[in-house]
Amino acid sequence: MGKGPLLTDEEKGRIQGLHEAGVGVRAIAKKTHRSPDAVLRVIRRSKNPKRGEARLGRPQVLSERTLRRLVRTAAKGELSATQLKDQLSLDCSTRTVRRSISAVDWLVYSKMENTLQLSAAHKTARLEWAKAMVVRPDDWAQIIFSDEKNTTGEICANRPAKRTGDKWAVDP
Repeated sequence: MGKGPLLTDEEKGRIQGLHEAGVGVRAIAKKTHRSPDAVLRVIRRSKNPKRGEARLGRPQVLSERTLRRLVRTAAKGELSATQLKDQLSLDCSTRTVRRSISAVDWLVYSKMENTLQLSAAHKTARLEWAKAMVVRPDDWAQIIFSDEKNTTGEICANRPAKRTGDKWAVDP
């Protein structure tokens, strides 16, 4: 860290102007009341602006070229993140692929369904079952759905299903 205050944009512009006019580094330092190192740093950064900006943090796994290829393939909308990773032979995690796709603003990323698509035979079988059950409504009382906890409607004495004071609670 430097000891003096940071250079303002106005001072940087003045240093660049004096340098372009052919004034030496030490003369510029005396005129601007800055150190020769600070003046030299401004001159070097003006010649190569990318040089002074060091990229902080962990380096990116995907290069820009690989990222463009990933987005181009994902835009077709046919593959999941795992399939994209395998097809493009990417050396990164599936989560990185998902994160990269979601960072693209014009591409809407949505999670794929975890179910298999029904075939025509499955659809007709479901429809026939539903039609048969509409005709026989008395059988619905015998069907137990998976989210029902009690099959008889009664509570076991050793395992009450609700708190005391509720309708089906076991008396203590």
